Amino acid sequence: MQLKQNSGNEINGITFGGVGSGTTLENVEVAFNKDDGFEFFGGAVNGKWLSSIFVDDDAFDTDEGYQGKLQFIFALVDKDGDHAAEMDSKNDMGRRSHPQVWGATFIKANHTTGTSNGLIQIREGGGGTFRNMILTGRSGSGLGA
Repeated sequence: MQLKQNSGNEINGITFGGVGSGTTLENVEVAFNKDDGFEFFGGAVNGKWLSSIFVDDDAFDTDEGYQGKLQFIFALVDKDGDHAAEMDSKNDMGRRSHPQVWGATFIKANHTTGTSNGLIQIREGGGGTFRNMILTGRSGSGLGA
């Protein structure tokens, strides 16, 4: 399934609010969205073969205690995008976000202008397990806190 270009601001390509691990999320692409590609608020839905390209904010955004697994994910961030992944939570929450990411490729396009925000941002009590990842792009890309 492919979702293309949402014309509104602050409307994610796909938002998952408290979705559980019994849900199947596979083979989905979000392209040219004006906000985040995929946003996970809490829950533990697992995703495989997900792609987020040319979105205007974060390709993958986890928040509010998300505990799921993401495998074989791809993000291409251009000059209008922010991060390939933003992982945060709330410092005072009992259950903090801790996604498991396995097999990710994150690319920051070389034609991006200005300073880079980094490909991955972890903040506000967020965390996670990250394995088998490729991060590439312009100078300054990588992990930001």
